[in-house]
Amino acid sequence: MTSLSIFWIAAGIMVLLALSFLLPPLLRRHNQQVLDETTAEIAIYRERLRELRAELRNGTLNEEQFALARRELEEAMAADLATGSTPSTELKPKRHWITALFLLLLTPSLAFVAYQQLGASDQVARFLAMEEGSQQEMDTMRHAMEGLKARLAEHPEDVRGWQLLGRTYLATNEFAKASEALGRAYTLDDQNPDVILDYAEALAASQGRRLQGAPLKLVHRALELAPQHPKALWLAAVNALQTNQDEEAKSYLQRLASQLPPGSEEERMVRAHLAQLAPEMAAGGATTEARVTTEARAPATTTNTEEGDTPAPRIEVKVALDPALQGEVSESSTVFVFARAAKGPPMPLAAARHQVKDLPLTVVLNDSMAMMPSMKMSNFSEFQVGARVSWSGNPVPQSGDFEGFAEGIIPATSSKPVSVVINQRVP
Repeated sequence: MTSLSIFWIAAGIMVLLALSFLLPPLLRRHNQQVLDETTAEIAIYRERLRELRAELRNGTLNEEQFALARRELEEAMAADLATGSTPSTELKPKRHWITALFLLLLTPSLAFVAYQQLGASDQVARFLAMEEGSQQEMDTMRHAMEGLKARLAEHPEDVRGWQLLGRTYLATNEFAKASEALGRAYTLDDQNPDVILDYAEALAASQGRRLQGAPLKLVHRALELAPQHPKALWLAAVNALQTNQDEEAKSYLQRLASQLPPGSEEERMVRAHLAQLAPEMAAGGATTEARVTTEARAPATTTNTEEGDTPAPRIEVKVALDPALQGEVSESSTVFVFARAAKGPPMPLAAARHQVKDLPLTVVLNDSMAMMPSMKMSNFSEFQVGARVSWSGNPVPQSGDFEGFAEGIIPATSSKPVSVVINQRVP
């Protein structure tokens, strides 16, 4: 059964539930209504009889007047009851059946038309199609993995096969199996930097994406064999960022940037990370707490334009971690606080890097924290502000990171502090 079929079955069940509330009152018999009306009439006459007896006791009526009034009351009651005792079939109008049939046909039709006109049918269809496509790709991948494992059972010395199997396990987030498969490849060929680095990546993923320990030793071994290997340089830089070794991280990133294609996405990302490191290292070894205090108290700067002096964007951000996540993150994990254009490129225009142990903290984002000279906050007027706990130390969000965003769009002229709570996982 496809996801689309399940969706329409669920929609049909909801329509049936709605009809179950609408139809029973229309189809219920009305005998009770007749009994209720008769009971009410009798109660009225009894009340009038009590009033007559009270008047008799008070002397307002004599015996003859009371007897006459009582006889008239009884005759009136008998006449009223006789008039109201029409056959019960006349009190059950056929129009209720017609109304019920009308609702039975109209409710599903209106629901379908309203959904087609107002609902997100296209988006749902695309989502379900993507979901089915992803499931098909996953099934295809698993089928290929089974074939690869069968071939490796016959040829266990196939290094390339073990490496491919390990990478496939990495893609499906099965880190323990990836470590086992790539460990087999490493045992067969411990001089291949690609195999060594894949094994290091799998081990790091299995220990919460931390490179310390065995993964880092493998990275250093790969650098001994291939000092300019891009992946080795990147992993070494990530480890340096995770452990707050900014100078070492900058060295690795500079070596990496020098060999990437100019203007490529990878080169821009590395350059942006280098631009982010420079202001922090220029602080002359100031502590994180001192930098936070300095940023929080920094006066607003101005930018000269043809129209005159206008205040440069300056957003004060208060960042906190959801208490429910305290046990899921390491105190040494990197925290990025950033602002990006509400309508523009997705890359951050300004960012500050801290650690989980510094939370809660206050950061002021402004042009001095621009990741690229040509992409600054002063080029835009509205921003989306957020914070992210990065396992890898990479400013680009990755699956498994934790993040949070300020509510709504933040204007460049915002004078009030913005609150951000890191409370959701990056899928």
